[in-house]
Amino acid sequence: MKKMIALGFALLATANMAFAAPGNADGKKYLLKVGTVLAETDPLYKGLELFRDNVMKRTNGNVEVQVFASSQLGKDEDVIEQARLGTNVGITTEPGRLSAYYKDFGIFSAPYLITETSEIDKVLSTPTFKEMGKKLEPQGLHLLSFNWFQGERHLFTKIPAAKPADLTGVRIRSMGNPVANATMTALGGKPVTSPWAEAYQSLENKVYDAVEVHYSAALGASIAEVTKYIEKTGHFFLMTGLVISQKWFETLPAEYQKIVEEEAYNGGKLATDTNIAKADEFEKQLVSKGLTVNKIDKQAFIDACQAVYKELGFADLKAKIDKEMGR
Repeated sequence: MKKMIALGFALLATANMAFAAPGNADGKKYLLKVGTVLAETDPLYKGLELFRDNVMKRTNGNVEVQVFASSQLGKDEDVIEQARLGTNVGITTEPGRLSAYYKDFGIFSAPYLITETSEIDKVLSTPTFKEMGKKLEPQGLHLLSFNWFQGERHLFTKIPAAKPADLTGVRIRSMGNPVANATMTALGGKPVTSPWAEAYQSLENKVYDAVEVHYSAALGASIAEVTKYIEKTGHFFLMTGLVISQKWFETLPAEYQKIVEEEAYNGGKLATDTNIAKADEFEKQLVSKGLTVNKIDKQAFIDACQAVYKELGFADLKAKIDKEMGR
């Protein structure tokens, strides 16, 4: 009888092992909620869907990812703070907001640091970028990937602005971080901090007169209905990252940590490739909705923005990154 009981326990243990996912023998389930300010039609959201599906597939459903569009999970700042406390949440966000936790990270949102898409991988491959990503971990944040390129950011205005002087006194919606505010000022305008979810209404109600944004987000928020001109300044190459809780990340088995990071990169690559491929198509759609692409003196905008690096104490850091990129 004792032998039969022992054999029964052995068979039960074997069965439990057979049903446990590799690298997760304890059978635990994990849930990650990821938010974005962007609409479900945006390429970045499609990248998040790929991230969600691939993570769940590769972990046999043991790591469930839920994706929330249009700020449904909360504002970037609120979600970031929840993540720092160890909550199972993440957000796609830009360097400017992360600079609140490590100041120098803000340089990756500085104007004209990147001037063409071929430089994206170069920047992300620099020793400086890799080192800075690690600096966020003591602040409770884990950077899964930062290859979520959303496009060049241009000005959408109610009046034509061919040069920075034309924007004098013009209220421009700003993300609110030091780099964004300094850049809007350098461009000639007056920065007004406001959540992106309120952009349409704020333009309609004349809270501000212009926004700076990339094409896909402008389409998703129907900005063409409340502005008249596009100034293709390309002042920011909007690189964003998928940031989650460091504490939550550390609860994952090592195998799952690797999967989550790999699929975050793959999701970012899809978003990046789509935005690059569709840039011209997005512009045509915006023009078809009534916007006019205004002719500008782009070099005047570039020259005006160089003061931002000195103002924010990034001059030496920019020189270092330029050297690492082989400029």
